[in-house]
Amino acid sequence: MTLPPRSVLYVPASRRNMLDKVPRLEADLVIVDLEDGVAPNEKDLAREHVRQAVGAGALGSHLPWMLRVNSGRAGPPVEDLTLVGYAHPAWVVLPKAEDPATVRALAARFDEHGSSTALMIETAAGLAEVMALAGAHAAVRMLIVGSADLRLSLGARPDSGRAWEHFALAQVLLAARRHGLAAIDSVYFHYRNLDGLREHAAIARDLGYDGKSCIHPAQIPVIHGVFASTRDEVAWARKVLECWALGHGARHGVVAMDGEMIEALHVTVAERILARAP
Repeated sequence: MTLPPRSVLYVPASRRNMLDKVPRLEADLVIVDLEDGVAPNEKDLAREHVRQAVGAGALGSHLPWMLRVNSGRAGPPVEDLTLVGYAHPAWVVLPKAEDPATVRALAARFDEHGSSTALMIETAAGLAEVMALAGAHAAVRMLIVGSADLRLSLGARPDSGRAWEHFALAQVLLAARRHGLAAIDSVYFHYRNLDGLREHAAIARDLGYDGKSCIHPAQIPVIHGVFASTRDEVAWARKVLECWALGHGARHGVVAMDGEMIEALHVTVAERILARAP
């Protein structure tokens, strides 16, 4: 079973020393960032750092990595598109995705370079089109929530319970599940507040998200813990599989376990739980 990433760590491409550390990072995926994490006057330097890291082997096919390009009305700048063709990242991340036709064209182009496409949903316009965006092209394989820009776009006030974004999180998740994509939650900016991170991530986990993006390596173990199966879940899952096998569930279609009827769907849930076991 191929699992979606639990953690997706942003690394600014303007920090050359950080690109050298990518192979040693514990995140499931790393986003090498050309966009918000890079100052406007350092964009060219950041691109050159990516070229250097690819040439030195710090970024390559041996380690799946993502490249977040810059946004623009006509799509990413030509310099970013040229870099995709040179670097061949496993993923290209499109920020502020809003127009399905643009996404379709770009995803097809990236697919020619062997790159999957991840879309960031971080504006009201993107949220309104999220279902069409998710199904724009077969190479679109992930949706990432960008809560900071989305809150600005909506004019919402922040709150620790994330009440303002529950509807948005649900819409993104629905689109991801409808089209078979990974669903990744937004970052938690207070990187020293690990208890706050745990609560923030648990909200997305309980909704059904696969993982969470982050901005600091210290956040990775917490995120992995939140998205791991609990002991009780693992015990239940093992019992389901045992009862299914002993009761010949595949033949009968249903078995009984502790007064509960177990069907094939419970087996699927149990397998997912065990795949996420720590």
